[in-house]
Amino acid sequence: MKQQFFSKIIMLLTLCSISAAASCNDSANTSVKDCNSLTPVSEDTNLENVLENIGQASSTLETFQCSLSYLTIQDPEIVDSRSLQTGKLYYQKDKDKERSRLRIRFEQLQQDDFDPEEYIEDYYFDGVWLTKVDYKLEQINLYQQAPENKPVDVFELINDRFPLIGFSGAKTLRKDFNISVAGTNGTDPNEPIQLLLNVKKDSNYRDSYKKIDFWIDKNSYSPLRVKAYSTQGDIYDIRFLNIYINKKLKNAVFTIETPAGFRENREPLETAQ
Repeated sequence: MKQQFFSKIIMLLTLCSISAAASCNDSANTSVKDCNSLTPVSEDTNLENVLENIGQASSTLETFQCSLSYLTIQDPEIVDSRSLQTGKLYYQKDKDKERSRLRIRFEQLQQDDFDPEEYIEDYYFDGVWLTKVDYKLEQINLYQQAPENKPVDVFELINDRFPLIGFSGAKTLRKDFNISVAGTNGTDPNEPIQLLLNVKKDSNYRDSYKKIDFWIDKNSYSPLRVKAYSTQGDIYDIRFLNIYINKKLKNAVFTIETPAGFRENREPLETAQ
């Protein structure tokens, strides 16, 4: 159970780090439409400029919030079992205190062709504690990841296990991936940019993914979609909807209390590994 929890949250953080790295560098609110019908940007897009803009956008990112659609396709060529979770994602970086917080709240689950049902899960990381609240099992699990007086950035949690995509800049991207820009018919000037990330043989991602497709808005550099192909044959398809960037978040967004009657499992740093 613990290993499944860590695998899921690390995978989520990894994919979300890809998207957050491409966030808009404008302080105004940014709303981005779904990319179901969108196609990649033209082939003449300069990859170096794209990577530079991603780096500039991530350096000014303070908050990121959106609706989240997270589709897992298990072995699509044989089993093709589909699990769709929908909810919301919140990220905040406090640059003065050098601390970041991330919350992913799933609210609905749809298995294959069955009707969607309410299924609430909360994932939360505050730089010290990694927390999951499972409302169906009525249990909260807390795993300490850093000393209380030495919190780490939410994406440094990924760095301990995988190299950070995007936030580490173009050098890390080039180290782990062969990167290209997908082509398009060029009929729409607002078509998103699609980056194709093929995992290198010596990449730290080689045991987790074969390749990752990544769509970003051409004008705002906000993320639209991340589609990762695992080495086990599964597909993780995450879509970001109704995106707002650098909009002030209420403290209550990152406040998670143990509901009455829930079992609590707390593992301090020395036993959290």
